[in-house]
Amino acid sequence: MCIAKGVLFDFDMTLVDSSWGITRAMNALARAVGLPQVSRRRVLRTIGLPLERAWFELWGRVESEWANIYRERFVNVESKHLKPLPGAIAALEELMAAGLKLGVVTNRRFASKVVSLTGLDRYFVAVIGLERVNNPKPHPEALEEGLRCLGLASEEAAFVGDSEVDMETARRANIRGIGVTTGAFDAEALMKAGAWRVINDLSELPYILELDSCGHVLKQDRG
Repeated sequence: MCIAKGVLFDFDMTLVDSSWGITRAMNALARAVGLPQVSRRRVLRTIGLPLERAWFELWGRVESEWANIYRERFVNVESKHLKPLPGAIAALEELMAAGLKLGVVTNRRFASKVVSLTGLDRYFVAVIGLERVNNPKPHPEALEEGLRCLGLASEEAAFVGDSEVDMETARRANIRGIGVTTGAFDAEALMKAGAWRVINDLSELPYILELDSCGHVLKQDRG
């Protein structure tokens, strides 16, 4: 039988490569407020954290006015450089064709707007961002809200993410966590953080979920 009736996804570095856009936006903020420039490699380790925590990791401090400056002047810089990761669209198509319910759970605020800019919003029943919950991941609240929107119990779903935070969130929500190594964390780190399975990219997801056992013919198997 199918492993799950629905799948919830992290957004950044799971569905889309946002690393270049976020790095540009972070450095634009840095220039505006007199902070040192940061490398993409350093930024990559902070993607998926709430914005203020990411700033603290990068610069060791946070000022209250940075949030307004960033959102008013530099979010568009970030959004222009979002690109679906290899295998993402094909996997979403496969999952939808198999009748699975899909959603996004992210530590972004007002995430629906950003998801819609990528054109991926058509795949999702719900997009859960920080504006809809009181606690960011790894607190399980956002995943629990995602499950509620999909109308599923935790054992009926899986959560796919690229970070240790994502896998900890899945563990705390008692949902299968599937790690994907398209972000800053390798398979060993994701397994150590609690992943149920780890994949290299989303093209492997239909097989991990055993969609073929649902009577769905996987595209890769077609002659």
